[in-house]
Amino acid sequence: MCVIALLFTYLYMHGYRINLSSSLPYWIFKVHDASDKLISRGDFVIIDYSLITDNHAIKAAIDRKYLGQRPMGKQIGAVPGDLVVLRDSRIYINEEDKGCMKILSEDSLGNPLYPFPTPVTLQYGQYWLISNPERGFDSRYFGFVHRSCIVYLAYPVL
Repeated sequence: MCVIALLFTYLYMHGYRINLSSSLPYWIFKVHDASDKLISRGDFVIIDYSLITDNHAIKAAIDRKYLGQRPMGKQIGAVPGDLVVLRDSRIYINEEDKGCMKILSEDSLGNPLYPFPTPVTLQYGQYWLISNPERGFDSRYFGFVHRSCIVYLAYPVL
């Protein structure tokens, strides 16, 4: 057991993170400080949602214990200048159908969920986060995030 704990500590100290959520398709990521990096559509990122102070959906998720002490990892779906539209359980970016993005009306506890209003054209420093599962908590509910909230770029390992 000590060997496993030492291994995880070593990997953590060297930038490896284990994904415990089903919202990303990979289990292990190597993270790098994103402060001076270019963020592109398709990148995996880690955001610090404690920096998001003016968003009712994030505050409700913290209150409901969806978000705890773990950082949130998601994929960049849209970048500044992109037009995002959620319509008929699908997401369109710059009028191109990017697939299913079902909007749920309530969470697993029966609390109401509300979609972020679209269409929205992302401005400088705004990013739209996506995740795979139907029950994923991403920009479809809390909207875009500011660049300052993206703390790591995450590169899939496994």
